[in-house]
Amino acid sequence: MHRVHTLSDEEVKALEQLHRETNDADVRSRCDMILLSNDGLSPPQIAKRVRFSRYTVVRFVQRYEIEGLQGLYTKPRSGRPRRATLEYEVEKEPRSLGLPFSNWTTANLAEYMAKQTAIVITPRQVERYLKMNDWRLRRPVRTVKHKQDPDLVAEKKTDG
Repeated sequence: MHRVHTLSDEEVKALEQLHRETNDADVRSRCDMILLSNDGLSPPQIAKRVRFSRYTVVRFVQRYEIEGLQGLYTKPRSGRPRRATLEYEVEKEPRSLGLPFSNWTTANLAEYMAKQTAIVITPRQVERYLKMNDWRLRRPVRTVKHKQDPDLVAEKKTDG
């Protein structure tokens, strides 16, 4: 049958810890698959609970049996590596690059990267790259703090 061997207490603890600590939703779902298999559920029952196909459940149970916890991680895919990265001049303000706008948008960034690198990517792809690298496009916050006299501000706070 396509069920995981009876797990030791240490294996269960390691799976529960990985489930708790990982930021990867796929790895978390795969931990669930193995733990549910250990609880005696069949691949079709597990598939219903974790919302994957039974074939995916069987594949990861088998990978866990062969590779252990490492079998739950996504493996690198074959094929051409990605050509576009965010190692371009996106940290600079657009106006300093001679562009007619002050703030980056994903569409502006995609267009700029296409002109600079001859690699055409969609704004959605730019959004994914930004998210993968924990970058965020935001509007700048306008303040007048740099124009305030610190002594006067301190005086007003003590008077109030």
